Amino acid sequence: MKKITLLFLLLSTFFGFAQPSNNAPVPTRAAADVISVYSDTYTNIATNYNPGWGQSGTVNTAFNPGGSGNFVMAYTNFNYQGTNLTSQNAAGMEYLHIDVWTSANPANTTLQVSPINNGTGVSETLVTINYTQGSWYSVDIPKSAFTGMTWNNIFQMKFAANGPGSSVPVDIYLDNIYFWKTPVATGSDATLSNLQVDGATVPGFSGAALDYNYNLVVGTTTIPQVTLATANDPTATITSIIQATSIPGTASVKVTSHNGTVIKTYTVNFTATLPNQSPTPSTPNAQVLNIYSDTPSYTNTWIPDYSFGGFAAIQDLDLGTGVNEAIKMDFSVQGYGQGTVGVTNISAYNWLHFDYFADAATTQIRFIVIGNNGGVVEYPYELTTTGSNGTLVQGSWQSVNVPLTFFQGSGFNKTTFFQYKLGTTSDLVSKIVYFDNIYFSVNPGTVLTNTTFETSKIKMYPNPTTTNFTIDAQENIEKVSVYNLLGQEVITTTPNNQTITLDVANLQVGVYVVKATINGAISTSRIIKE
Repeated sequence: MKKITLLFLLLSTFFGFAQPSNNAPVPTRAAADVISVYSDTYTNIATNYNPGWGQSGTVNTAFNPGGSGNFVMAYTNFNYQGTNLTSQNAAGMEYLHIDVWTSANPANTTLQVSPINNGTGVSETLVTINYTQGSWYSVDIPKSAFTGMTWNNIFQMKFAANGPGSSVPVDIYLDNIYFWKTPVATGSDATLSNLQVDGATVPGFSGAALDYNYNLVVGTTTIPQVTLATANDPTATITSIIQATSIPGTASVKVTSHNGTVIKTYTVNFTATLPNQSPTPSTPNAQVLNIYSDTPSYTNTWIPDYSFGGFAAIQDLDLGTGVNEAIKMDFSVQGYGQGTVGVTNISAYNWLHFDYFADAATTQIRFIVIGNNGGVVEYPYELTTTGSNGTLVQGSWQSVNVPLTFFQGSGFNKTTFFQYKLGTTSDLVSKIVYFDNIYFSVNPGTVLTNTTFETSKIKMYPNPTTTNFTIDAQENIEKVSVYNLLGQEVITTTPNNQTITLDVANLQVGVYVVKATINGAISTSRIIKE
């Protein structure tokens, strides 16, 4: 009886260490000094706590120790885990804070963390997290520990157990994951609490960071304007606002602290690098096995069982209420692919189609078809600026049709399609590339050309405006829709005329997207309401 009792006590003690029953310490730092990834105390910038990087285990973002209502993030059977974030300039932060709980023994298990940066400097540096077994442990890792990182465009976070890709999983529990900085002395605050361009806060804005890159759609001619700069300390002074005069160009805001001892200058650098809407496929539905496309909605779709690697974002290219999503890759960080447990017979199809938009830093991309015929083999189709299989074009949407005989010539068997991968041969040859409309087809894939209008064919004035604006076109204007930056339609009309004047006096101050339909094609412009 004593042996049974002892065994019961030992098991009780063991399982008692399996998960926390109490909360992590509640943070006390001011929100103005924090950029939070996960915490009940602050507003979080995370967009996806489980993006699917091929890791083991699961993620529970609402684990509730003891039923207190103060949630904790649980990584169970975990080897590594990523989190997607709203891109954030955290260059002004000084530390990364983490509260961690695990029943693992520090002598046997190593925990590591790194922000992932999509700006200058090293993209990631894994740093070991100190912890104690079976209790909450608070860690503040100085920025200097992440050797070579600048934190000027943090867009992901990574945790790893026993090294990335380890096959030795562990359970860990995390809370209060945030970047922070030391608060400034009274009267010495020259930071901004808000900085707006064309009526909307600059993406990734943080008062601690001074420099921002503001991407515009390729072909944009209207120069964005700084429309609001608010000092964090109401007694500080906005000394000057200098607007950009061109694209590319830079706007600046100078702030002086109340005691006059601190002067900070915020800069916003405007470049036109974002793609316009991707082409719309016109290949008949009956001829397509769709891999990735939402315009139009193909019904015969290849369903992957898993993904590997990762993408930078799924980008909605439609500025209005519609959706036209594309895969945004950052090949300087990683590639991306999907696959199935079994193989797929694609013998009914003869072509691979995909559309891409490459930035100026990209000189090579690879679309890789992967077969599994007793062994997994990759068959790459490569585009380079010098023309390998095909010539890569930068700065505009390009449609590519590859005959499947190209891959068959290297040994690919159409009955054993297994995976596909978007990649490069090196992280030094490519950076940002967007992909859309990936599918196999019976005949070469076709697209509807997205018509754009030369400036001389459509005019919109005055811009900015306070009460109304006029659209003049050389052809009949069938429809005009005006959207705010939330994608909400605020005005719509069907003028059936070459000229129309719209009353915007009742609209709030800000930037609006104007879509004019002319002969079935859409021209997209922006108007500033002052």
